[in-house]
Amino acid sequence: MKRVLTNFIFVVSFIYIFTYNAKAQKTEIGAMVGGAMYYGDIINDFILNSSKGSAGLFIRYHLNEDVSVKYAASYCRVGGADSTSSSDYQKNRNLSFWSDIFEASVQLEFNFVKDIIRGRRLRNRFIPYATVGLGAFSFWSYATNPNTGLPVKLKSLHTEGLSYAPYGVCLPIGLGLKYKITSNITLGLEANVRFTNTTYIDDIGGVTATYPSQKVLRSLTALVMYDRSKARYNPATGYSGGNEGGLRGKIAINDIYALFGVSLSYRIEFVKFGVNHGKSVLKLRYF
Repeated sequence: MKRVLTNFIFVVSFIYIFTYNAKAQKTEIGAMVGGAMYYGDIINDFILNSSKGSAGLFIRYHLNEDVSVKYAASYCRVGGADSTSSSDYQKNRNLSFWSDIFEASVQLEFNFVKDIIRGRRLRNRFIPYATVGLGAFSFWSYATNPNTGLPVKLKSLHTEGLSYAPYGVCLPIGLGLKYKITSNITLGLEANVRFTNTTYIDDIGGVTATYPSQKVLRSLTALVMYDRSKARYNPATGYSGGNEGGLRGKIAINDIYALFGVSLSYRIEFVKFGVNHGKSVLKLRYF
């Protein structure tokens, strides 16, 4: 699924760039840096210090003064720890994780104020907008082994006795504000929530997830990582246990993550293919 969606986004982008029939196709290239937050089985309170970093690149095509298409590639890190929760159940459960997420998305942006440029003359400098789209992402989740202090990749441990796909699809929905520094340079602020089709970004299968039998776990590392409860920790063995079939998850919805940050983009204008003395030419002009 991940490969199919990624290829689809690439093909659509390629076709759009080279076949869009317009005399003045207005294009922006830009970058965004900021933070990322996650909501799921571990972080389900508003905990500001749970935010991690994010960065991305994008190309924005202005279909008209009201609507744009944005193709984006993003990276973010999300994470959380039960130790920061207000829930006594979570504090005793004592799970934690961080996950690196790589995403490709296609989004439509709808301006609340028209984006009007006539040459170098600006009609509106502040342009609020809303965005909605479709994306594909991959994630790799880790946690610190309490016995060694080293990071451990969680998926391969099968901490709930089963396997899951380390990728998914997401629905980005957000709000933003663009400020035109000049006719071709734009500063932006954006917050964008991703609703996903997976509950395993945090390596927990949701409200139905339970602790598996120790017999199905494949290694000593899996025994250490699948149950890190303080109440069941056995210093003689170096791991917890004894809660087979007990509740491991908490949230009934799929995991959610959000990106927010500041962007800077440069606007250029492509002029469509023309003919010059029998030869095809492509002109590139900057505002």
